[in-house]
Order: sequence, then structure tokens, then C-alpha cells
Amino acid sequence: MVKKNLRWIVIATLLLPFSVSAAVCEQYWLHLGGVSKHVEVYPPKPYTKYRRQTHPGVGLECQGAWMTLSGGQFTNSLDHDFRYLAASKDLGSLVGITLYAGLMGARYGRDQGPLNLVMPSVYVEYQYKYLGINLFALPPAEGWNDYLVLFAQLKLGF
Repeated sequence: MVKKNLRWIVIATLLLPFSVSAAVCEQYWLHLGGVSKHVEVYPPKPYTKYRRQTHPGVGLECQGAWMTLSGGQFTNSLDHDFRYLAASKDLGSLVGITLYAGLMGARYGRDQGPLNLVMPSVYVEYQYKYLGINLFALPPAEGWNDYLVLFAQLKLGF
């Protein structure tokens, strides 16, 4: 139990410098699960075969002037929990579509036991008033994630 909490403390500490610039939130968004499409790149192992393409869950996003912070939990494609904390920076917008890049810490549930990750994150978002969508592409890694995963996450502003 202590080891699990220590990992999340380390991840939160790594994201702390980003949180200073996003201390004042201009808008909050509620993340509502998502859907995914899996494109097989490597022959899937029994423990990487996906079981679902809908991902119930919830998260919260804080958009500040300089940084966006988000965190939450949803059920991943392997039918396990996926918990995430992320800090990202707006790289530019075109016709309402914004490109973000940042750092994400995640606890990724899988049959072999959980995997803790700290990785770069790049995604595209579209927002219209109080409705938005985040679009991610997760690259394949043989034996860990044998698919290219395209993920869409619905969000509601408040």
C-alpha cells in the first residue's frame, strides 16, 4: 500500500512545477469516459487482447492561462482501471482545434499486474462553448500494447 502511494506522490511531484503556472483555472471541464479504436500492429498476446472499446469513467480538467491540468480514472481496453494525472501546454489553435503537449503519469491496469508510467502526452482537442472532445493516439509497443489505439474523450465545461 505504501509503495503504491509513494509512486503517486512521485508522479504528483513531477507534475508540481507545471501546476504553478495553472494555479488559476479559467475553465473547468468534466471528462466523461471515452471510446477507442484498436488497430493491430503486432500479433496480440493473451494479456494484451482488448476486451472493450467503451471506457466508462470520470475526470476533471483545469484550463489555466499557461497550462492545463487533468486527472481521473476510467476502465481501459483490458477491463482494468486506468488512472491518470497530466499537465499540458497549448501549442496553438486552428479553426477551434487545439494541439496540446505535456507530461502524463498513469497507473495502467492489466492482467499481469499494474504498470506505472510517466510519459509524454500529445493530443488534439475541439471545444464549442461547454462541449468538447479530446483525441489521443497511443503508439504500439510490442508485448505491452500491441495496438495503435485511437481514443476519444468527451468533456463538458462548467
